Order: sequence, then structure tokens, then C-alpha cells
Amino acid sequence: MVFIEMLLVLLITATMLSVPTVFSQKIIKDTATQLFIEDLQSSITMAQNHAVLSGNWSVIDVSAKKGMISFRTFPEAEKEVTYQLQLPENVTTPSNKQYIFNGGSGNLQSFSTLYFDIDGIRHGLVFQLGSGRYHWD
Repeated sequence: MVFIEMLLVLLITATMLSVPTVFSQKIIKDTATQLFIEDLQSSITMAQNHAVLSGNWSVIDVSAKKGMISFRTFPEAEKEVTYQLQLPENVTTPSNKQYIFNGGSGNLQSFSTLYFDIDGIRHGLVFQLGSGRYHWD
């Protein structure tokens, strides 16, 4: 009888200890996704500001295959600014695109929507014509 009571107490304790783990994993994943989005927005702003202030083009390369977004200056100089942003596990993009901010003005040479699938839901980062502004769709 004592053995059954000990097993029951052990089962209840194990269940109570595992519940926060399940919820914390979702919170960690959601936080990583939100941090990625904020880092992406900051990096886009940084690339545009660099193009305006330095007079050199800034290039954003999106690679679906590598799951990476690269930010670099053009033409490549000795002090080239290069930054890579890795997509989280739950974020994918079907796109291989390149966005170029013109030196001096910071305007985009081409514009289109950059799509991301976040936990199976499609989101779009819509760039506006020329201005380099964007918004989430």
C-alpha cells in the first residue's frame, strides 16, 4: 500500500514539474520569433541609413536555401559592413531575393513583398516603391 502511495506521489510530482516545461518551450519559441522580427526591422533600417550616410549602396540578400538574410555594403570596401541574420527554426521564406538601397538617397532599386512562413502562417514584409519604407502584412 505504501509503495502505491509513493508511486502516486511521484507521478503527481513529475506531472507538476513537466507542465511548466511545455509552456516555457512555447514562450521561448515565440520570444525567439519576436526577436528575429525586431532584429530584421532594425537591420533593414541600418542598411538604409548606411546607404544614406555613406553614399554607398547597401545590399540585402535573402537566401531561402540557407535560411539566412545577409546585409552588406557595395562596393565592397576595406571596412565592409557585413551582418548575417539566421532565420529561427519556425520561420521560413520561399524567396531568394535581393534588395539594394541606393547610396545617398536610400531609395530601393526594386520593390516587392518578402514572404515569411511563421508557424505555418504566411506573413509579408511589403516594401513601398522607392522610399525604402516597409510594413508587415
